[in-house]
Parts: sequence; C-alpha cells; structure tokens
Amino acid sequence: MANILPQQAGLTVDNVFYRYTAIKDTESDMVVYVQNKDTQGEGYIFRSVDDWSGLPSNTIVKSVPLAQLLGSRFGDGEILVEGQGRVDDPLIVYSYRYDPCFNPQSDPSCEGYMPQIPEIPDVEDPLSSDYVQDEIDRKAVMANEEEEREDRERIEEDDSNIDEESLEELLGIAMESALAASDNVMADQLSVMNALPPSYMTALPSTTYNETITLSDNGAIIKSLVPTNRTRRMSFAQDKLHNELVQSQFKR
Repeated sequence: MANILPQQAGLTVDNVFYRYTAIKDTESDMVVYVQNKDTQGEGYIFRSVDDWSGLPSNTIVKSVPLAQLLGSRFGDGEILVEGQGRVDDPLIVYSYRYDPCFNPQSDPSCEGYMPQIPEIPDVEDPLSSDYVQDEIDRKAVMANEEEEREDRERIEEDDSNIDEESLEELLGIAMESALAASDNVMADQLSVMNALPPSYMTALPSTTYNETITLSDNGAIIKSLVPTNRTRRMSFAQDKLHNELVQSQFKR
C-alpha cells in the first residue's frame, strides 16, 4: 500500500483501524503482521502482530492507538502472513488530523512562535549613480538658466514701466505748460478787450425792414407776360435750328 495519507505537512496519525478474515486450519501455525515502513529510517513506524497459531478461522477487527505520529513518516504499508493460512477482505483505516502548529511560525498563538525580524536588504543609493548625478547637474543648470532669464525679463519690464512713468510725467509737465500758456493768452485777450472803447462793445438794435413797393394792377402785369405770335415764331425757329444741329452731328 502506497500513498496511504494525503501529502500534507502537519498531519499526525492517532489510530489505525484494520479488519480482515483469517482462513486456516485450527492445528496450523499462522502469524499476521499489519505494518508500515518508516520513511525516515530502517524498520517500521507502525506494526501490529496477530498470532493465529492453534486458532480456527475467524474475522478480526482491531484499533491500535498511536502517540500522534507524523503522517510524513508513514511509508508503504502491508499485511504479511507467516505460516499456513491466508487473509481475506483486508481493510485498513488511518485516523489522522492536521496540526496547525506543526510549524510554530505559522501562527503567533502556537507554542514556540518567535517573531521574525525581516532582514533589511542592501539598498544602493540611486543618487550615487554617475548617470543620475549628471542628470541632476543638468537640471540644476537648466533651473539656473531659467531663473536668470526670468530675472532679465523682470528687469526689462521694470525699465519699461519706468520709461512709461517718465513719459507720463513729461506729458503732464507739457500739458501744464500748455494750460498755463493758454491762460496767459486768454488773460492778454481780456486785457485787450478791456482797452476797447465802450461804444465798440455796444450791440446794434434789431430792426425789421418791410417791403414798401406795391403793384397797383397785378392783372395788367400778368397780361403783359403772355407770349405773342412773334415770340412763338422766334421760339419755334430756335427749336428747329437746335434739332438740325443735333441731327447733323449724328449724320457725321
């Protein structure tokens, strides 16, 4: 019998139950061995002996208690018969259980548990690499250049603001001068006006001049304006001459 127990660490065997029927003559000698080899040495980890010498055929059911032997030590099992006779219908049952504290380090509640302090691995400082140092130096140079550029832009902006303020001050001074000159001109004009005689400043009276000529006979004047036969002939002749001149231009 091989692989009689699960391949699980921490299994312990408490009992072995077996049953078989011995077939023999009553007068003959017969010894039956139920056993398992020890995987960790020579000999057997479990062995039970039944002596049937001088006994008739019969069936035996037997339980053998064990002192919680490790299941990993149970090797191949067998039923060995010495003498005259045989074994029929053999059955072997192993009672086992799992010991959670087989490895005390598997559970802090197990007896013998000792907390393990993890080893601190050797860590290489990444900053010690030449490549990393070169990259850090490059970024430092770029940061300095950027800072210098920002300082130059700030100075130029301040200078520009100073120029604008100076221009505004100059414009303000010029405006004040212009206003002062304008005030002086106005004062001079006022002084000139004060020098004029009073009659120059007197306003003329507003007078309306009505029409004084009237026509005595409007009907007679209108009649005199009516065209006569002579005027009609002269007008017709002028129109004819005009048309001839226009037509002569088109004929050309």
